[in-house]
Amino acid sequence: MRMVLMLLLGAMLGTAGSAGITPSYLWSEVELPDGALDGLAARIQSESVPLGMWQDGQLTFTGAENQQELEASPQYAYLDGDVYYIIVQSGADRAVLRGRRTRGELISIANGTPPGLPGKFLELTDRLELLPEMCLELELRQVPLKLPRSPEDVRLDALLWGLVNHPDWLGFARDHGLQREGLRVRVVAELEGDLDQVFEPYIHSSTERLAELLIPIPYLPDLGRDPAVRLVRLPHTPYPAEG
Repeated sequence: MRMVLMLLLGAMLGTAGSAGITPSYLWSEVELPDGALDGLAARIQSESVPLGMWQDGQLTFTGAENQQELEASPQYAYLDGDVYYIIVQSGADRAVLRGRRTRGELISIANGTPPGLPGKFLELTDRLELLPEMCLELELRQVPLKLPRSPEDVRLDALLWGLVNHPDWLGFARDHGLQREGLRVRVVAELEGDLDQVFEPYIHSSTERLAELLIPIPYLPDLGRDPAVRLVRLPHTPYPAEG
C-alpha cells in the first residue's frame, strides 16, 4: 500500500483559530505519478464510485441516474478528457483531488473546524493510484471574501477567475448561478479574431464577434489567454417581458 505523509505547515496552523470568521481550507499542489490517468475510469468503477464522464460530447453517468444524484453521493468522481475531480464528502466537509493532466490540487474543506484529510479519502486515492510516494506539505489557506481580479494576460471576468481559484468549484458555481454540466460551465467569449482550434469541441454557437462555449473549468485561463479573446464572461440572462 502506498504511504503518503501529510505535513501541515506549522507557521500557518496558528491562523486556524480564525477559521470560524474567515472560511479556511487545506491545500497542496501535487504531481500525479506518470500514467496515473491511464485506466482511471476503470479503476474508479472497480471501486464502485459513482462517475460522471464526458464521452462523445455527452455527460454520462455510472452508478447514478443524473448529476444531482451523483453529487449527493458520499464519494464520486468526474472525468473530462485530461481533467479529473475525485471527492469524498460528509455533510459540509469535503476532501477533493482535482486537476488537469498530471498537475493537481489536494483540498480539504471543513465546516467550522480546522480541516483535515479523512482516512476514507486517503484510502480511496491510494487505491486509485493517484497520489505520489512523497511527503506533501498542506497549507492552511483562507477563502477570499472578495472576488480577485484576473492577471492582465488572462481576460476572464472577476466571477470566472474567482471560480477557477476557489477551493469549491461546484459550490461556487451553484452560489453564483453559473450554468454547469459536470465540470463544464457555460461562458461567452467576446472575440477579435478566430479562436484556437483546441476550443472547437466546446463551442456551442458562434458569430464573428461572440462564441458561446461549455468548457471545463481548468480550461478557462487558457481561453482567457487566447489572442483572439477580448473578454470571457457569463452569458447574459434575458429578463422576462413585462405585461
